[in-house]
Amino acid sequence: MGDDWASYERAWAQDPDHLPRSVDLPALIAEADRAVAATLANLSRDCDAAISGESRDAPAEPRATSTEQESDLADHPNVCDPCSTSKQDGECGQSWANAPPNRSASHKWRRLYSSLCFIQAPMVRCSRPAFRQVCRAWGTRISYTHMLMAESFVKSPHARHAEFSRYEGEDRLIVQVAAKSGPTAAQAALLLRPYCDGLDLNCGCPQRWAIKEGIGAALLERPEQVADMVRSIRNAMPDGITALARASDGDDHSSGPRTVPPFLPCVVKMRIQDDLRRSVDFARQCEAAGASWLTVHGRTPTCPPSAAVRFEDVKLIRENLSVPVVLNGGVTDVGTAMEAALRTGCGGLMSANGLLDNPSMFYCGASRALMEEEMSFGKYPWEWSPQACGPVTSPAETAATGRSAEAHSPLRPVSFLWAPDRSAADAVLVRYTVPDMWQAAVTPREVISDFMRAAIRTDLIVPTTVQQVLRMARLYLSPAERNHLALLRSNLSVLSSLREIGVYVESGRIACE
Repeated sequence: MGDDWASYERAWAQDPDHLPRSVDLPALIAEADRAVAATLANLSRDCDAAISGESRDAPAEPRATSTEQESDLADHPNVCDPCSTSKQDGECGQSWANAPPNRSASHKWRRLYSSLCFIQAPMVRCSRPAFRQVCRAWGTRISYTHMLMAESFVKSPHARHAEFSRYEGEDRLIVQVAAKSGPTAAQAALLLRPYCDGLDLNCGCPQRWAIKEGIGAALLERPEQVADMVRSIRNAMPDGITALARASDGDDHSSGPRTVPPFLPCVVKMRIQDDLRRSVDFARQCEAAGASWLTVHGRTPTCPPSAAVRFEDVKLIRENLSVPVVLNGGVTDVGTAMEAALRTGCGGLMSANGLLDNPSMFYCGASRALMEEEMSFGKYPWEWSPQACGPVTSPAETAATGRSAEAHSPLRPVSFLWAPDRSAADAVLVRYTVPDMWQAAVTPREVISDFMRAAIRTDLIVPTTVQQVLRMARLYLSPAERNHLALLRSNLSVLSSLREIGVYVESGRIACE
């Protein structure tokens, strides 16, 4: 162990109160689950009442409701008549109808959305401090590092300093490790304990090299080994140490004290398997071993990234556990986040590719006017079409399709589909368009600028910084400008080029120094 790490270990032994753990993360996710469950109960009741009252087969008997129930029904959009003019949903082939707008329900949808726990997923070479800082500044509540190899991390001080770093003041940080044995996982947990808020065991990486090494998705076939690693991590934590901290979870500015668990929360990130019974058994063994929560990716290890997420399978796993379950996969904007939460019952939602495209994808302002004041998008060479959900359209394609060349606003209203039972063949999907809830379909210039300012501080020589900038700013750059930026090797040069192009702005949430 290097001298720097040894000094921190000695400081931890003398004063445990310096831990960055100021929030009980399992309780934060469980609170989000309760908010989703309450909303689902109200929606199901409203849907049953509307369908029973609008059935054409037989006149429905008047349904007695209490005063409180009538108030709740008035605050939610009603389900349209299933037999009215409906369309076919492109994904599932089921009929859907638009719910009538109800502005009195907007505050309840916004309250649900503010209760969700958004998590930035671990991504190879991308979950660097600068990216984590920007995601936290624009809406995520928990951050992940990229996967660390536990064996190398324990043995090599050089690997520790090269692979793991934090920005100043970072909290709610989960470190993901890949381990094959309980002792190695426990040693890595002891080293990382002073610097993070939780440890995640990677049991879902589908890459061939990881499976060949016996880590990642290969561990799905060895639940006993994973349970042993979870127990080893929990047993390595000291007992009887309690740190009191003030709860501060971003939106809730409560000043009351909260007891933070002294142990390092252990999380297991898994993928579903073709045999769902094995997935449920795997999750149960992890829970019995002491996992604080499980993150379930709704695709199998052999599925391509574009495959549909199996929300019903994730929901079944969640219903068979008593610890919280976080959903990973299929969350790309505010609308899909709302739909995924309602379909699975998960209040914790994790996103990877969506945040790479737009680190502010979870940000939802108080109104469209306020979002337009806080965000600027400048000019982009091609037309952006909200119907296409993001992809650019060249002028030639615009002329061929006969669409107007008029530029559209990069802000679009929040809209999502929901039905009580989407697995049923005759399920009616209701499209909810929430008044006064808007989302950015294009990465704002302020977010790109914040990322560059943060990268210059912490990731000045990281080559992936330019690749991430090109992905965020793809709609603002011409092919020649993209090629020019791709050839640059200095982040300072990238910053100067973005300033000349007009993508970089001084405003944002991360200030210049």
